Amino acid sequence: MDNDRITGFRAVHPGEILSEELKERGMKQKELAARIGIHASHLNEIIKGKRSFTVAIAMALEKELGIPYDSWMRLQYAYEHDLLVIAQREVEQQQQSRRNETFRPRRVAAIL
Repeated sequence: MDNDRITGFRAVHPGEILSEELKERGMKQKELAARIGIHASHLNEIIKGKRSFTVAIAMALEKELGIPYDSWMRLQYAYEHDLLVIAQREVEQQQQSRRNETFRPRRVAAIL
């Protein structure tokens, strides 16, 4: 893993970027799906982040949209990396929170 890479608090699925690209081009999902030879429901699941980009999909998008397939794959890998880093960060925060609770100084009643 690249330790110099900054991970935010939310991972961005490449489907979000594809959705924005379609909006900018004035293209409907159904139209793109037909052009790249997949079902519209399959493309919709990719855009909603329910499916991952594959090399085949990325190459079809390169052919149709002119965006290099390796750009799509880097976005997919970055998304997966960010999901792992965020999950790890949350576990570490929970563990730290438990440690803080465990080691919190307790008030001791004065002995008379």
